[in-house]
Parts: sequence; structure tokens; C-alpha cells
Amino acid sequence: MFALEPGWNPSGLSDEQASLILKTHGPNTPMAERPLAPLWMLWGAIANPFNILLTILAIVNAATQQIPTFVVMMAMVFASTGLRYWQELKSTIQAVNLIKSVTTNTRVLRHRSSGSEELEIDQRNVVPGDIIAVTSGDVFPGDCVLITAEAITITQASLTGEMMPIEKTVRLVAPRPGETLDLLNNDNVCLAGTSVVTGNGRALVVSTGKDTYMASIASELSKRRPDNATQIGIKKVSYVLIGFMSVMSPIVFIVQGAVSKNWKNAITFAIAVAVGITPEMLPMIVTSNLALSAVRVARKKVIVKRFDAIQNLGAVQILCSDKTGTLTADLVRISMSTTGTGDLSQLPIKLAYINSSLQTGSRSPIDYAIVDFVNESEQDIVTDIPGDGWVKQGEVPFDSSRRLLSVLVSRPGGDGSDGLLITKGAVEEVLDRCVSAYNHQLSPSSDASQLLGLNISPSMASMLTSDERRKILNTAQCLNGEGLRLVAVACREQLIKPFMTISTSDESELTFIGFIGLLDPLKPDAAQAIKDLAALNVQVRILTGDAPAVAAKVARDLGLIPSRQHSSTAENKNENEKDVEASSSFKGEEGLILTGVQLAALADDQDAYKDAIDRCIIFAKLSPYQKLEVVKALRAGDGGRTVAFLGDGVNDALAIRGADVGISVDSGTDIAKEAADVILLEKSLGVVAVGVIEGRITLINTLKYIKMATSSNFGNIFSVLVASAWLPYQPMLSLQLLVQNLLYDFSQASIPWDNIDPEYLVAPKTWGARSIIRFMVCMGPISSPFDITTFCINWFHYGIRTLDNPLVTRAQTNWFLEGSLTQLFIIHFLRTGKLPFIQSRASAPVVFTTFGIAGIAIAIPYMPKVNTALSLTPPEPMFYAYLVAMIAGYALVVHVAKTFYQLAFKEWL
Repeated sequence: MFALEPGWNPSGLSDEQASLILKTHGPNTPMAERPLAPLWMLWGAIANPFNILLTILAIVNAATQQIPTFVVMMAMVFASTGLRYWQELKSTIQAVNLIKSVTTNTRVLRHRSSGSEELEIDQRNVVPGDIIAVTSGDVFPGDCVLITAEAITITQASLTGEMMPIEKTVRLVAPRPGETLDLLNNDNVCLAGTSVVTGNGRALVVSTGKDTYMASIASELSKRRPDNATQIGIKKVSYVLIGFMSVMSPIVFIVQGAVSKNWKNAITFAIAVAVGITPEMLPMIVTSNLALSAVRVARKKVIVKRFDAIQNLGAVQILCSDKTGTLTADLVRISMSTTGTGDLSQLPIKLAYINSSLQTGSRSPIDYAIVDFVNESEQDIVTDIPGDGWVKQGEVPFDSSRRLLSVLVSRPGGDGSDGLLITKGAVEEVLDRCVSAYNHQLSPSSDASQLLGLNISPSMASMLTSDERRKILNTAQCLNGEGLRLVAVACREQLIKPFMTISTSDESELTFIGFIGLLDPLKPDAAQAIKDLAALNVQVRILTGDAPAVAAKVARDLGLIPSRQHSSTAENKNENEKDVEASSSFKGEEGLILTGVQLAALADDQDAYKDAIDRCIIFAKLSPYQKLEVVKALRAGDGGRTVAFLGDGVNDALAIRGADVGISVDSGTDIAKEAADVILLEKSLGVVAVGVIEGRITLINTLKYIKMATSSNFGNIFSVLVASAWLPYQPMLSLQLLVQNLLYDFSQASIPWDNIDPEYLVAPKTWGARSIIRFMVCMGPISSPFDITTFCINWFHYGIRTLDNPLVTRAQTNWFLEGSLTQLFIIHFLRTGKLPFIQSRASAPVVFTTFGIAGIAIAIPYMPKVNTALSLTPPEPMFYAYLVAMIAGYALVVHVAKTFYQLAFKEWL
């Protein structure tokens, strides 16, 4: 599995050897610390479908001498590209600095002529063949093999999701024939990124940098990322616009050329129509929306590395989350203290406190949890545990083979010979050394000398029969099923003699006292964040490498799966073993939990596989690749769903990368942060719900623009077709049409700041090409009857019926004004499904912008030089009366059509 570095020595490498190996293998740099690639980021900002579409149209305009149109369109491309590039570059630099802000040193052995010397070096300079010294809190700089170990335990939560430390030992025997190597659960292998919890030892570094297990996962991140929901939606919308241009432009060219006989002008006008269909400001509006939301969430201490992530958050239908460190605090805490039958009792925690507080070996997280719980408890647990009363007389330290820790103490108030041996450890190991069980149901002695109310006389303890042992084990199994990790507590009275020592042989004939239940508590805001997400119609799934029972406990506490009732006494369980089985697999949880082994077994049955993925809430004991497969299956299900993944470990990196939105936290592993689109600088899950709301605001405002712009442009083109077939002159010059479109687009530059009706925020929303087409086709042509009315006024009232009529510029001015003002005022009707100004009001920036641009549109025909350049002329005052009537009529028709549209399609934006 590992290729050992030739020349390694138990006393360490020499400086010359280490330097040579460093040149060969390179620095021990994590894959996540890749150099910044600004040019690649710039290309990513440029290669936007809308940018490409506008660039092609701009080039066509330049080829046909339409230089002003070319300049305007390229200005939109440069502005949107520059804003997107700057914002993403700034966020990425911030994320890279966050990763590089932590420098870790490692203690290594160096071989000298005088012997072995221990020195501290930068982790980046550790090489294969190095011997490192580790103790509590140290992080393994590479994949290592233990060569010495003293009661060493490590945490692999970042790799496996398991909260509890894993025991590691030195393995001196070769694998048995047929034995499968489990890299994560091997006795003596410690992988890069894991850390020591207790104990100390020395390890041989066998691989560093790109050759580590962690790097093998990181290498997957360099592969091309699949398109997310926003990218897929934008592509579809781009194809729709290209399709419309491909159909409409040739039709306009043929009709206009046939009527006017001027084919050169017909080409120019057909190009203008293609430009008119395309919302020139779309890249700018999208980028402005995303930038504004990025600024908003940045105030919540969130780094947005990819702009698309904000819109994707708004479209998220399923949030997949790792458990350890994301939903839970990644800490060991006391949950309960119980008897062997499951009844609550303070006696086990009191004895465990004496054991943990007086032991002098390496304190484990369990010891810290017990001491902290008693010291911080609001109950009077410590009132009868005098801090200076109990004196330690002896200790048998913890070791991984016994899985026990015993402390011999003398009782306070005595002559020092009346001792108590307190043992705590793994349930089965403690039970194997017990001969009796303490009877908590009998009243404790009132004798003041019997401190803690503890009297281990035959009258207060019963023989530990096989039935009693089975009851205790059933209780332990039930509590394990509730997601609790258990520590058993036992004791016995022992006479203390001068200068006596105790050993493992003294751990016998014990009296069983009870259990200490431990768990990884939920983060304080986790439950509320889940409720907030549920209110936003976002489903939550738990994907973890931890045990199913532990994950189920978290899910029940969060309300993701139904709570279950379990019997508190072993007697009730024994009455009917079938009832016990039913209790341990409560029907409310049936079919909601799936393990990695079960998932792998379904791989050949795709229908069953998809059904299980859609049905289950909890996915436990998953490998990193299985997490990715679950995310992919959720994305592919139900016609395509938007999925986010929240995680902080190495085992989460692939799933983070494969989701539509990858989310990590600042305390996560470097690989997780590298793979993420969004990094939370504070471990507050509530920020995720805020991000979903911001994403929906961004997406809804963007959809407002594209639906209004495409429907308006489509209506204009529809009117142009009618005019081309009827009027002997161009109803509007190509430059006039471009200016009208720009006025409309600039009026919507304030859309990112618009208010959103609350009902649009309660459900996920995504780019829907079908919805946009339907809106464009249904609402766009409504403006055409009013455009045709303007043509009729020009034809019948003003008598403009020939190409050489000197009043042709007035006809074009009239339609310019009518088209511009109806488009501008109708924004307030199209931005909401409600009655504007009364039931739903636009934001102040939108109101000021639309009315301000309307004033500019009215003023343009009166502005010297500008009106000449655009071939516009001041209209007759009488035309304004027609204009007011048409605007009012248009608003009324749009509102009626909007009502019927919502009744028919059950949507608006």
C-alpha cells in the first residue's frame, strides 16, 4: 500500500537526506493551496452565453457600419465582465488568504553524529522517511505509520465524520492471507489531516503532498465541474433567444425588402431586430444583481467565491449536510447519567467525576466532558463531592487493550484506610469485571459517613446473574440506538495499605453502578435554521460517515424524522422481544435511513436505487465517493433538482464540488474550502437560510428583467412585422430602435434594488426557459394593438402614407415616444402579480429611475443636435392626449391579461 522511503532510520533522517528527498518529492503542500489563476477566472467571466451572443451581434453591426450600436453592445459586455471578474477575484483572494493564514509546525527527529535530535520544522518541509513525534493536539502532516505508541487515540472526524476518537497501536505482524486493508480503520495507519487526541508516540511519514490519501480526493476536484442549475438555465434561455432571432430576422428582412425595395436598408433593419430581441443589459443586470447580493451576504460574514452560487442558493430544493461540525458542535458532551436499567441517576456521573478529575494520565475528551459537565451543572451535583476530601491512592491508566481506567481513592472523613476503587470504560469490559449490580431502588443509607449515599453492602447490591447482565446490555443497546455513546461505571470497596500499588488484577469483583451517555450536541442555531429552511420549502438530508443511530438521533432532535418512544426499563423490554425490535426500528424511521453498504447493494437495481435516494432522509456510513453519488442522484431526480451541500471535512469535498452550491465553513479543511462556492466565516447555520432568501431575491429580480425585456422586445418586433408589411417607410430607424431599447434597459438598472412580494420567496425558483417563452409570447403582443393604433394615427390623422412624405420623422417620433413611455410605465405592472402602487409598491430606486428615464425620453425630441442625430422631431401637442389614453388603456389591458395569465398558468414571475 505504501512505498517506504529508502534509507529511513528510526532515529530520523539526516539534514542532507531530508534536503535531497524534499527536492525529489517537492514541498508538503496541500492540493488546496493551488496558485491563483486570474487569467482563467477572467475567461470564466467572459465566457458567459449572453456575452458571447452580444459580442457576435456587435461584430455583425460593426461589419454593416453600425458603429454606435457596436460600441454600446461591447460596452455592456465589458461592464458586466469587469464587475463579475473583480468581485470573484476579490472573494477568491480572500478565501485563499483564509487557507494560507494557518501555519503548522511539526516535530521531527534529525540524525546527528552525536545521536538523534528532536526539532520543530514547518509542515511544508516534512518529507517521506521523516520520523515525527506526536502528542495530544498534533496534526499528522502526511500519511504515517506508527512505530511507537502510548495510549494514543486520534480523531478522524474530517475523514469519516465519526466524533469519537479512534484507538491506534503499533502493528508488528503482517496481514493475514485474504485480509482486506481498510485504510481508515487500520490499527497503525494515521492519515494526513487527522490529529492526536490522547497519548503520544512516534510515526514514520510514508507519503506527503500530492501522494496522500487526502490528495487523492483533492485530485478529483481538478476535473471539470458539471454545469449547475443557473448555468443550465442561462444556456436554455440563450438558445431560445437565438432561435427567435433565427426566425424573426429573416422574416423581417424579406418583408421589409419586398415592401420598400431597399434591400440594403432591409438588412440593416433586420440586424436591428435581432439586436432588439436580445436584452442588451442582461449580462449587466445579472452581474449587478449578484454583486449586490454578494455585498449583502458579506455583511453576514460570508465569502461568495462564485457569483452563480447566489442564484443557485435561491433555486435550492434540497440541502444535503454533513453532521459532524456542521449540524453538531463536534464536541463530546454529557447527555445523561443512568442506572443499568435506564433510570436517571446522578450516582454514575458523581463517581465518574471523581475518576476523571483525579486521574493523572492523558485526559480524553470524555474526561473533559465529565469534569466540565459537573463543574458547569446548575444542579447540586458537587455538593457532596468535597474537592479536597477524596485523595487518590493509586491509578491504573487507560490502555487500548483493556479500554478501562481505574482510580483508587480514600474516602473523606476516614483514617485513609477505607478506600473506593472507581472504574470506568467500555460497557462490555466493565461488565466482564462485575459480580454484582448496585440497587438504586432501595433508599440509600442516611449515615453521614456513607458519602454520596453509596453503600456497597450485600443488602444494597444484587448478584449479577446472566439475566441481569442481559438486561444491562439491552439497556445499553437501546441507548446506543438513541445515538448515545456509553461509558460504564463500576466500583468496589478496598482496604488501603501503606505503600500499596494497584494493578489490572485489582479490577475485579466490581459492583456495576450505571452508564454515562455522551453525544455531540447540536449547534445552538441548528434546529431554528432547519425550521427556517423548511419554511422556505427547502428539504434537508443528512449525509454522514458516522453511525446510523448517531445520525438518527441528530435527525430526531432537528425534527427531520419522527421522534420515537423507547421503554425506560429493561424489564419492559424483556417482556416481549418482538416489541423490543419494533421499538428499535420505529416505524416512523422505517425506510428513512440508508447506510453505505445498503446503498452499494442497490447499485444494480436503478429503480430501487432512485426510490431509496428520493425516500431517505439520513445516509450514514458513507464514503466520500458515495456522498458524491447521492448528490448526483438527488440532482438528477424529479426532472432535475437544485442541490446544495454543506460540509467541512475532507470526506465532504467531492460532494461539495458535485453540488449546485457547495458550502463550507472557515474552520473546515483546506480541501473543503477550496471546493466550496460559499464559505461561512461564522458557524451559524442561520446564514444559510439568509443566503437562500438573498438568492431568491436575486433570481426573482433577474427574472423580472428578462421577462419584461424579452416580452417588450418581442412585442416591438411583432409590431415591426405589421409595419413592414403595411407602411412604405421604416416605422423606426435602427438607431432609434436601439436608443429606445437602451432607455428601457437603463430604466431597469435599478431592478436589483427592487422590492419582492413575500409570496415569491417561499418556494425555490430557477431559470425556466419554458416559463420565459410563455411569458414573452402571451404578454409581448399585448403592446402591438397600441403600436398599431399609433400607426393608424400617423396614417389617418397626420396623413403620413408615403416614403417621401416630409412628416415621416414625426411618425417615427410618435412611435418612439409611445413605445418608450408604455414600456417604462408598464414596468410597474409587470414587476408584480398584484395591483401596482396599491397592493405592491416598487422600491424608491425603481420609481425614480422609471419616471426619470420617461422624462428623458420625452425630452429627446426637443434636444438640439440629439434630435438631429436621431432623426426625431417635436410631436404635435395633440399627440400627447392620444399618448395618455394609450398608456392608460395599455395598463388596463395588461392588468386584465395578467389576471387571466395567473389563473391559467398558476405563476407570474
